[in-house]
Amino acid sequence: MTQMTVALDRRFVVKALAAAPLAASLPAMATAQDSGADAILLSISDLHSPYARLPALLQAVREIVASADAPVAMVINGDIFERGNVAATRSGASADWAFLASLAAELPLVINLGNHETAILDDMSVFVARATQLGAEVIGNLVDRRTGRFFAPVSTRIGLGGVTLAMMGVGTDNPFVYRQPARETLSLLDPVGFAQDAFADATGGADLPILVSHAGVMADRSILPGLDAGTLTLGAHDHLDFTHEEEGRTYLHGGAWARNLGVTRIRRSGDGLSLSHEMRALPPSGGDEALAAAIAAVKSEHLTDDDMAVITERAAALDLADSILLAAEAVRAASEADIAVLGHTTFGAPLAEGPLTRYDFDAFIRFDGAIAVAEVRGDVLAQIMTRANQHLAGSLDQRTGDFIHAAAFDIDPARTYRLATNGWTARNQDSYLGTSDLDFAEIDGLQLKAVVADALAAGL
Repeated sequence: MTQMTVALDRRFVVKALAAAPLAASLPAMATAQDSGADAILLSISDLHSPYARLPALLQAVREIVASADAPVAMVINGDIFERGNVAATRSGASADWAFLASLAAELPLVINLGNHETAILDDMSVFVARATQLGAEVIGNLVDRRTGRFFAPVSTRIGLGGVTLAMMGVGTDNPFVYRQPARETLSLLDPVGFAQDAFADATGGADLPILVSHAGVMADRSILPGLDAGTLTLGAHDHLDFTHEEEGRTYLHGGAWARNLGVTRIRRSGDGLSLSHEMRALPPSGGDEALAAAIAAVKSEHLTDDDMAVITERAAALDLADSILLAAEAVRAASEADIAVLGHTTFGAPLAEGPLTRYDFDAFIRFDGAIAVAEVRGDVLAQIMTRANQHLAGSLDQRTGDFIHAAAFDIDPARTYRLATNGWTARNQDSYLGTSDLDFAEIDGLQLKAVVADALAAGL
């Protein structure tokens, strides 16, 4: 297959901006309860068909809109669907589409294209057409290889309570995170070069320029220094929750699986704007009754007895990090390793209290794969561990996008250790472990999901 990341051509970008009428149009003013200049921007990313939490998310948005003394808009920064949610896959994501339709009926909705918009669909253009028909504005810098045109406008503008918001979208240029049927239709632009070349043109003259990036932390780290003070960047793809302030620029990374909803309050302050940010935690259940009923009907129709088989009863809920550490311990024990580390995006929803069905388990461990082991010197292992548990990192330069979860471990640099991990992390050790020198060998008969499910069933 030919390489799909293409070099940025200034003429191509300018032509695309000129051809995208939404990018140059006058702001579409949102209806406000209050005629003042305040505005609220909601943001969320990497939903991945979180059926347990979608009703709570919809209700939270409705409550904010109803109670706000300012107009409200919302950005979904990519990855709405999840193929591993068999209820979504078998139903054609009917509940996800119902959720999007409900959101678009409540407030101006902007969607930036990520890599999972084709998790269920095979053609990005189908997603763009249907989301647009529902009332959302879709943006992004993904190019349709078949036509040579962008799937959607690269930018849009919203007038919100007297404040003009200009948003430009970029996506990841890693072809291997797109499903194969869609991958063949994509030409992927380097997000760093694209942002450097196009952002000023796309957002010029706006009160608040916003980069909506589904490119990941490492790309965003390269983009941020080139943005003007006062720019807001919404990050995604790496499933992290954090806020970073840098020389008048704000960078919000919006988590995943509808755990949190970003709330940015925008207020005119003298000749400029002041922003305040909140990550509002969403409950793991409850919410809008109509959407909950629609999801229940989808599950009833499309889930089998095997899907609903109970693996174990959980006495207590865990957050995602502690849930992954349980999985890592199961892998360590099954592989007779000294330590096990697991890549972060292999996992989705945390372990909840109560019955854990196979369907719920598949939301926890998104991707199956082999267990692999390698011998590693202690000094090398210590370096690998500096990339672990980046959900706890205190600064942006400590974040590398892809990372591993691992239990605390005292390391003797002179010793050799047996290190275990999942196959995806082993194959992509440069991204996750920061090394390409480890000789991993897969263990016959050990698969990640079976190892962890068996351990949970046994009381881990």
